[in-house]
Amino acid sequence: MKTNKNAKRIKIAYIGGGSRGWAHTLMNDVAQAPQITGEIALYDIDRPMALLNARWGQRVNASPQARRQWEYTVPTTLAEALKGADFVAASIQPGPIEMMGCDINIPREYGILHPVGDTAGPAGLVRALRAAMDYAEIARAVERCCPQAWVINFTNPMTACTRTLYKVFPGIKAFGCCHEVF
Repeated sequence: MKTNKNAKRIKIAYIGGGSRGWAHTLMNDVAQAPQITGEIALYDIDRPMALLNARWGQRVNASPQARRQWEYTVPTTLAEALKGADFVAASIQPGPIEMMGCDINIPREYGILHPVGDTAGPAGLVRALRAAMDYAEIARAVERCCPQAWVINFTNPMTACTRTLYKVFPGIKAFGCCHEVF
C-alpha cells in the first residue's frame, strides 16, 4: 500500500518547516492521502528544528497508517525551498516568541485583555506589523521562484498576512486557514 505507483507527485515548500504543530499535522495528513506523494521542502530560519522535522517525517513514512512515502528535504535558502513548488505552506512565528508576551502584557497594563493575542486588538496589530515584513519577503520569493504555486497561510493574524501576500504580489494564488476551521 505504500508504493507511490499511480500517485500524483507534487512539491510542497513548507516555510516555517521547523514548527511542531502545523508541520507534524501536515506530514501525518499527506502520508495518509493515497492520491499524492512527492517532496516536502522544510525551510526554517531555525535549521536544526527543520532537520528534526525531516527525521519526524521519516518516522511518519514508517508508520503503518502511512499510505504514501514522502521525501523530506531541508533547503538552506528560501529560493531553494520554493523552486518548483506546487504548494507553499507558510506557518511562521513573526519575531521572537518573547515579543508575543510583550504584545499581550503591555496592553494588559492599560486594562486591555486579550483572549488570543495574535489576531486582534493592540497585540494583533503589532504582530501584524512584524509579520508583514516577513510576508512581503515570502510574496516576492514566490513571485520569483514559483508564481503558479498555491500559497496556504497558517500564520496569525491570518487576514493581515494573507492580504500582505496579495499587496506585494497581486497575481499570487493564496488563501488563509484558521486552525479552528478544520
